[in-house]
Amino acid sequence: MLNKLKNHYKEALTTDLSNQSGYMWFATHTGEPFGIKQSVLSDSEIQLLQSMFERYENETIVQYTSAQLSWKKILSGENKVNDQGFYRYIHFFSKQPILDYTSFSEAVSGLFPEEAVLLLNEESKSGVIIETSKQEYNDTPYEALKDTLSTDFYMDLSIYIGLFQTDKALAKEIYEREKNDFLSVRGYLQPKAVYTIADLIPLMLLHSASPATQKTLTGLLAEWMEEDKETVQTIKVFVECNMNISLAAKKLYIHRNSLQYRVDKFFDRTGIDVKQFKNALSVYMAILSLEQL
Repeated sequence: MLNKLKNHYKEALTTDLSNQSGYMWFATHTGEPFGIKQSVLSDSEIQLLQSMFERYENETIVQYTSAQLSWKKILSGENKVNDQGFYRYIHFFSKQPILDYTSFSEAVSGLFPEEAVLLLNEESKSGVIIETSKQEYNDTPYEALKDTLSTDFYMDLSIYIGLFQTDKALAKEIYEREKNDFLSVRGYLQPKAVYTIADLIPLMLLHSASPATQKTLTGLLAEWMEEDKETVQTIKVFVECNMNISLAAKKLYIHRNSLQYRVDKFFDRTGIDVKQFKNALSVYMAILSLEQL
């Protein structure tokens, strides 16, 4: 079988374990490892290879730095620290396993400061980038991270940016809570490049709401969802754009006067002025609740 693969992939196939970067590694039924350049593999070929061969786990591929080892012990609970210092978790989740750790690590290193620490979880479908120097959101290309990794590694990647932290004694607890919070609402999130806590909290609150509260929320707009979904969608985008009419109109590809008309129509029918923050928040929660039905 290996000879047939060599004939097909020629120089794109290697059995040299020192040549890791850019290759996807598998093992034959007799345990012999081989790697194929990821750049020559189509999605269908990757799926076929994964169905025919076991993934080859080579411990020499992952050579942890001292910073990685330190954080690995902290997150596992093996090492308890009481230090103070900035850190923030950038959680990432993939539907497919990350088979080429070396290339993946190189791609991440090219986008983040040198102080950032990358750790991959055991199932190879998720992990975390730990920022240890404070970066403003606009200074770090989080959207580029998703685009680069999704394109180069053929992965459907979700990225969740955690909150700024300073107490390392809580590092393990915060890591697990942030990861579990995201996973609890992942299936209900609208597609976007990166997510923050502001994307999660409304859905987390809805999931913990009582049946009576959920009924109140859905009843607020149930009639509108049946009769005028266009206006409901307009209101949702309007709130997500911080109630900025010009920005929302641009995002919806409509004239700002058209958007203003829909907002006014909603007020005339319901008596709820979504240009006021508390009203906008209530309506937004109602829309999210209805979308999950």
